[in-house]
Amino acid sequence: MSQGVKIRGIYTTALTKLLLNSGYLIVDPSPEIQARFPLKFAQKLPDIFIQDREDHQGVDITGESYQLTLLVRLLQEKLFDAIILEFGKGSAIGEDKEEGEEEEPKDLARARFEFPATSKAYLDAIRSTVTPTFANHHRLRILHSKKVERAENECLDALARKDQQAKDLFAEMVLAPLKKAGVVRIEHVKGCGKSIRPREGILIESKGEKLVIKRSFSQGRYDGLDLPIEEGDYGLTELQEGAWWVKHAYYSKNGKLKGEYFNINTPVELYPFGARYVDLEIDVVRRPGKKPVISDREELAVLVKNGVITSLLAKKAVETAESLVEKIG
Repeated sequence: MSQGVKIRGIYTTALTKLLLNSGYLIVDPSPEIQARFPLKFAQKLPDIFIQDREDHQGVDITGESYQLTLLVRLLQEKLFDAIILEFGKGSAIGEDKEEGEEEEPKDLARARFEFPATSKAYLDAIRSTVTPTFANHHRLRILHSKKVERAENECLDALARKDQQAKDLFAEMVLAPLKKAGVVRIEHVKGCGKSIRPREGILIESKGEKLVIKRSFSQGRYDGLDLPIEEGDYGLTELQEGAWWVKHAYYSKNGKLKGEYFNINTPVELYPFGARYVDLEIDVVRRPGKKPVISDREELAVLVKNGVITSLLAKKAVETAESLVEKIG
């Protein structure tokens, strides 16, 4: 019998469509989902429960270990840059069982997904086959869910203007606040299970969907360059919406270039606070007067081995690094 899945959160419509297409049963749907999908829903307790993470940048999924593994594989197959941040033992799902009710113990597991830019865009596209959906729908709903829903509902009678309205909403909710920002934050997400490494800097340039941020340093060493950080050093970080890399250029206090470091990552997502992406570990490094080289291929391979990312995403990361070497070399 097909597995019953209960879904809650901003990704519900898209995931409902995706899972129905893949043969899953939807359990305990919200009234909104019942209206959007005129189907008979399963009357049973859920085998798997999907809900938004607190930051809405992905979902937490709980279910029986084997069935959860199958669902994880399906999502990684459909969502190109989806990242599994955690996979381990889970807690009970569904409603508490009634007093005196006995139930066979289940080997429950829990998976925590990050949905970067490409995954969100795919889910936007799936949702658009069910109900009018703006570009960047899920990203904008993280910022102001009700505002996005109102704008899309107003668009029902003017679908021809949907694309322009989506661009206007993105400009209003993301680009305009960014241009006014002084200090901005970069959410550098690590796929290896480490916590987010927030990086802050002064916004010195905002042109369209490109940012240039100036950062200062106190001590330590530069990633990949094997050089010490010296007093007065600073860095310029370039971020472009949708780019598969982020450029860091490091300078001495006198403005002399010490080296360049290109971080390969999931496509950059701009937010009112700055930007977010997931580090794919592989990098391109260029020292002054020398040819650029690719570093940390082994760390990328570890992400694949541990099931954090797929081999297809790893291949994209390597191709991006090789293309950069050819371009800047």
